[in-house]
Amino acid sequence: MKAILLTQHGGVENLHYTTDFPIPECGSDDIRVRIKATSVNRADTVVRNGYPGLSIPLPHILGGDIVGEIEHIGENVMGFSIGDRVMAAPVISCGTCPICVNTPERNHLCFNWKYFGMHINGGYAEYCTVPSKCIVKIPDTITYEEATCFGVAGLTAYHALYTIAKLKEGETFMIWGGSGGLGTIAVQLAKASGAIVIATVGKDEKKPTIHELGADYVFNHYTDDVAAEVRKLFPLGINCIMDYVGPATFPKSFELLQKGGRMLLCGILTGRESMLNIHQTYLRHLSIHGLYLGTRTELEELLTLAAEKSIKPLVGKVMNLSQAGEAHELMISGGYMGKIVLIP
Repeated sequence: MKAILLTQHGGVENLHYTTDFPIPECGSDDIRVRIKATSVNRADTVVRNGYPGLSIPLPHILGGDIVGEIEHIGENVMGFSIGDRVMAAPVISCGTCPICVNTPERNHLCFNWKYFGMHINGGYAEYCTVPSKCIVKIPDTITYEEATCFGVAGLTAYHALYTIAKLKEGETFMIWGGSGGLGTIAVQLAKASGAIVIATVGKDEKKPTIHELGADYVFNHYTDDVAAEVRKLFPLGINCIMDYVGPATFPKSFELLQKGGRMLLCGILTGRESMLNIHQTYLRHLSIHGLYLGTRTELEELLTLAAEKSIKPLVGKVMNLSQAGEAHELMISGGYMGKIVLIP
């Protein structure tokens, strides 16, 4: 099968395209998906570079988004048919650890979790074998390319805004970096909840598109004094802020939260550590939530909401799987909007 193989950690030159990698076998409880589309996520570049403490056998196939049609069904699997349009929830839970047994609604926090493209081979290939418990059917109104936007990025946004923050109508929501895969979905989900939405972008030409997606206010995080502008609009601060940037924005996010505000942390683009003012945290009764991804049930809820609320994923660029290295470079450059999608 076609696949992109990571042969050693480092730059994009270590991503090698092949057409004769073995097709993965399908176990009795598994479904083999013929991949129609996958996408590039920040986690892919982290794994490619090598993450401290993470050891994976090489060669390795990246990719947390697995979208396509069912090609083979294990003998124990019920409720699916060959040819069904499906996608995979990106986390495989063990089903036996205390979290899986006692709080199955939070099973993506499984102690023995596995993430496609990180702990096991992922979607940068023509086929991928997936445990049937991770498979979700795609509504007919959503294309394969659009579905990739609802996997890693969309699921993280939904889990953050709807499950953790429980964003309400009339509240203020802000996100740093609103033009990428996560940001464009988060803006739409926040608007669908009835919130007032503030987003930032790195280039002024991206502002009109983010306004069209539902943002009420859009600022350039390089040229605008974002904190000052937001304070003018909302002197008491913001109810909920989503920050996946890290140390470069954390102090500003912390400053902008109003009393009782919630901060959603789900990324480390600029580093893994930042200073926290404990006194201000309890004095202002702030809630700081770390989070990643979400559950299969949440993915189903997201797809239903997307169909009902006409949430339209922004597919920024579609490229051939063989161009994975170029796709990684494009993501790092920031010269795109929405999702970068790869087609086998």
